[in-house]
Amino acid sequence: MNLLNGVLALGAFAFSIPLVIHLFFRSRFTSVDWGAMHLLQNVIRVNRRRMQVTNLLLLLLRCLIPVALAFCLARPVWTGLRALAGDAPKTLVIALDDSRSLSVTPPGDVALIETAKEELREILAGLSRRDEVMLVRSSRIGAIASKMGVSEAIAKLRRVDATGSPVTIGQLMDAAMVASQDASHPRRQILVVSDFQEVTMGVSTLETAQRVAAEVATAKQAGVETIFDFLNVQPDWEELHNVSVDAVTVESPVVVSQRTGVYSVTVRNAGETPANDVRLVWAIDGRPLDPRSISIDAKSSVTNRLTQTIDEPGVHQITAMIDRADMMVDDNRRSTLVNVMPKVNVLLIDGQPSRNPLGGAADYLAIALSPFSFGGDDRPDPIKSTVVPLRRLNADLLREDPQVVVLANVDRVPDGIQGELVRFVHRGGGLVIFDGPNVRPETYNLTWTTGATTDGETSSRLKLVFPAELGEVVGASGTEERDIDPQSGEVFAIDRPNAQYEPWKFLVGDNDPFSEVSVTKYRELKLTPPGGESVRDQRVLLQTTEGDPIAISQSIGEGSVVQFAISGNDRWTNWPLRPIFLPMIGQMVLDLAGQENEFTVSVGQPIVVSQEQFDRTWRSDTPTRWNWVAETPAGEINLPRLSAGEPVRITETYEAGLYSITRTSNTQPSEESKQEDLKQTIMRLAEVDASESILNGAGGQQFDRLRETLQAGAFETAGELSTADRSRSFGREVWRWLWLLVVIGLVAELWVQQNILAKSRGDGGL
Repeated sequence: MNLLNGVLALGAFAFSIPLVIHLFFRSRFTSVDWGAMHLLQNVIRVNRRRMQVTNLLLLLLRCLIPVALAFCLARPVWTGLRALAGDAPKTLVIALDDSRSLSVTPPGDVALIETAKEELREILAGLSRRDEVMLVRSSRIGAIASKMGVSEAIAKLRRVDATGSPVTIGQLMDAAMVASQDASHPRRQILVVSDFQEVTMGVSTLETAQRVAAEVATAKQAGVETIFDFLNVQPDWEELHNVSVDAVTVESPVVVSQRTGVYSVTVRNAGETPANDVRLVWAIDGRPLDPRSISIDAKSSVTNRLTQTIDEPGVHQITAMIDRADMMVDDNRRSTLVNVMPKVNVLLIDGQPSRNPLGGAADYLAIALSPFSFGGDDRPDPIKSTVVPLRRLNADLLREDPQVVVLANVDRVPDGIQGELVRFVHRGGGLVIFDGPNVRPETYNLTWTTGATTDGETSSRLKLVFPAELGEVVGASGTEERDIDPQSGEVFAIDRPNAQYEPWKFLVGDNDPFSEVSVTKYRELKLTPPGGESVRDQRVLLQTTEGDPIAISQSIGEGSVVQFAISGNDRWTNWPLRPIFLPMIGQMVLDLAGQENEFTVSVGQPIVVSQEQFDRTWRSDTPTRWNWVAETPAGEINLPRLSAGEPVRITETYEAGLYSITRTSNTQPSEESKQEDLKQTIMRLAEVDASESILNGAGGQQFDRLRETLQAGAFETAGELSTADRSRSFGREVWRWLWLLVVIGLVAELWVQQNILAKSRGDGGL
């Protein structure tokens, strides 16, 4: 038992006042004997005892009232058998969820983030000067939390807004625990402030809570006490309605200038009522197009497509926005970036060139990739194919800047060219291998590597392991006829293509596109590469009806490799003679050309760009020193100089919008380069994840399991939290029970005086 106002307990000595009055009036009574007194002796004796007991009871009540009142004013608290912290200083770690969902504004109220900030200001106002505060924000979860005083914490809260991407409650608690390790006081309180959405309270959060609870128990044995509290600013989700732009995507595998590209937007209605006549506006580089009107049923989504031609090559911003007043306006627009190419450049390496028409190993491929040019049509081809000899590949990789390289029936590849192809694939290029009679399996069964880096470190060599090991040729031996005769030997059929391969999905239908395609020879492809080296994203794109692979793809670095077990001409198959050959090869190449770096990152995630992505368009061998500048939604940032191979990093991506990285040099341009080559820009887009627009609160059972795991308190207002915190620090106040005792004493004193005492006096008078 402790007293919050111990000095006021001295008022208990006021019990002496009724005691002195009682003694004073008792001494003034005198006894007078008279003649008939002996007749009343028995009655007087009985009444005297009763009056003495009554007076003692009345005296006890009158003494108890000031004692109880004094202790009531002293505010006693019940501590039980615990050793409480009292007014010892503490460290308050505020784990604040400032993701976009906190920008929700319920009808007739302020935004949730403003409610959270107001409650936090009230909590901070109750701290003492000796307490310290640490602020952990979900939007800056990787930042180091600094220690500060109350006034500085209140000032920082004023600048907080809800613009971050979603972070699970488990991640937020982890970051708070890491920050608390730098606390100055052994008494620590972690306050998690959030709207506790369902998407942030998954299984991983409960697993994190169990681990954190074990860490807290271990730290408590070492004398460090950590208490978890939850401040829930969750609104009534059923009363909210929201229409959001969830995604903007580029549906075309690659976009070429002056040719139409297809883009799509997904708009979702989370409300219980349909959203009719919603105004949708597409924009390209900030220039709006004609508005459209769409309608979305309740609890559903719609997709709207834009077919548009962009004339200028380069990176362009495609934006879709809706004009709709709802609970969250920040998710009413979304953008994506698209790289518009002047053309898709493809280099074809013919391992068996021929002067005869269609006699080379790459002739059919060249026609399939540029059909209009070969047919004399004025319409532009999206793909520019160039057949070059193998010896010129290194020079053409630099001059032509291709997106795809095709090796057709190439027997061996020198080490120097292997290294350049490895770099080409790792930088995002596509490499296609077609088999043939000249191919030597040992060329492709070995691991290709680059040479030593400029600093001599061999450990940073890049590697290329092909998706399959080449085996023996399967089929009739010695068959070289162009027109395949099914009667001349064994013929193999090709099964339907992989339905999961996006470029060939148009082939998946009722009709079999390979019903007229026959294969007389193919190379055995073993899916386990030599040396047992692991590969990723390995997929069989085509196979025979017996299940033997015909085409396999694999991701390597930022690029891809596609390996065919058949030739690219009509030596081993009649596929190039069938109409399906042209669209399949074209779509595959466009898909490989479109496999560039992801342009969009989540808000709060760092933007990392390798210097190799700039070097792909740098055509001068002259050494130069680059100056790096980043343009962000918050302003311009001068980046430090980078050493060779060091990537460019922008870590402060806290705002949604466009981020551009520019490198410039004062070096005079050479004859091979242009002045604009000395200034290169790469753009990235930061967007908030669409899950922040799914306004569903976590269930009560889910929340209770989390709270029980951490033995945490759950509160909705700062007043509730402050009351609970006082009880934890000083014990449970019991003054209300003492005040009830005072009231009972007053009533009892009045009742004793008016009933028992008055009746006793009346009986004594008889």
